[in-house]
Amino acid sequence: MSSPGTYADTWRRLLEVISAAVKLRGDGPAPLILSSLPHLPTDIAADQPFSFIQGPPGRNIAIAMGLRAALPDVPILLIMNSDAITLGTNHLNHAARRNVQMTLLLLRSDLTATAENESLDRLGWGSLGFQESIEGASTPLEWAKALEAALVARGNINDSEGLAALINEALDTPGFSLIGVTSASGLEMGVLSRVEWPEFFHAYRKWAKSFAELSAEGAKPDNPSINGSGKAASDRIVRRREYRIAGIGGQGVKLAGTVLSQAAGLYEGLWATHRGEYGSATRGGPSMVDVVVSSDRITYPGADRPDVLIVMSQSASDLHAAKLNPAGYLVADSDQVTQLPPGAIPVPIVRLAREHAGKPIAAGVVALGCVAAASEVISLESMRQSVAAKVPLRTVEKNVAAMEAGYNETRAAMKQRVA
Repeated sequence: MSSPGTYADTWRRLLEVISAAVKLRGDGPAPLILSSLPHLPTDIAADQPFSFIQGPPGRNIAIAMGLRAALPDVPILLIMNSDAITLGTNHLNHAARRNVQMTLLLLRSDLTATAENESLDRLGWGSLGFQESIEGASTPLEWAKALEAALVARGNINDSEGLAALINEALDTPGFSLIGVTSASGLEMGVLSRVEWPEFFHAYRKWAKSFAELSAEGAKPDNPSINGSGKAASDRIVRRREYRIAGIGGQGVKLAGTVLSQAAGLYEGLWATHRGEYGSATRGGPSMVDVVVSSDRITYPGADRPDVLIVMSQSASDLHAAKLNPAGYLVADSDQVTQLPPGAIPVPIVRLAREHAGKPIAAGVVALGCVAAASEVISLESMRQSVAAKVPLRTVEKNVAAMEAGYNETRAAMKQRVA
């Protein structure tokens, strides 16, 4: 059996650290705390100026993402023990990849072990051996770094002042932050990360900080965050625009959503959200992605009334065509959609993918060209840069050619429709 006393001791020290971090924030709002540690000591937590949510790792992360959308200015702090990396990884991937602003404290087993030296794990493995076996494979801090989290760090709970300052910095850092927390000193390489530090990834944090500085200063004339007209993206006022790309698994829909959201966020300097729905089958099942962009913060990520809708299968057309904004553009694959909706712009998307990239999975990249042609917001040049950053180097030329073919075909079809 596990010992609640051990958890209470960890909680006491954590709450001391968090209280110190809140004091550093002055009059700023206190963070909402979501914990997946069992035995939350309510007698300890009751006197704290914090709001607590208790639940399993995956669900807490999902709740945190909803809270972030509803309360964009409130700091969110998640607390998990290290076995949570196996129980909530899919949700963590989504939060980190999309750089959703929240801070995760990931507690190493030395903070959650019982007096009998058993690990705190929610599935009942009851042995430090399990966590040791997953540390080498998962390496949480290195994993978050690979997903381009905004801040990746390691702190010691016995250094309350230093850890409090680190948490405060993470709460103020735009984007997803992960802090590995331990009580051990002088950790060897391979513990929490396979790489030699230097501590807190100084070089990495300097690199990540440059993006925050760029966002604060705005785009400059010699900066790549320039739209197609040559005007600094940060100078534009862009009302909410909704984009939806829908088809079947194996057409590259998921990649298209990533490229589109990064084109808007990194190269156009806009706020962007990205969410997808994918069938249980890897290939052949329904696949759809929504990207919403605006010059203002986005509180809801769904493209319920898309301004640009791309459909690459008959089933996708049947399901989504009626949801198009009446003033929007519907581009349909003229080969795959046998019953074109009224007003649809026909483009042979999958055929162009085969001709220029050699594979139907490049259909999503062709669809990006269609979006650029129909969009007044995201330029073809921003799409080029985003594609080049996301596809394998050896395929960049072919993928860009496929995207440009989609752009040219869509522009030609739009002109013909007007004529």
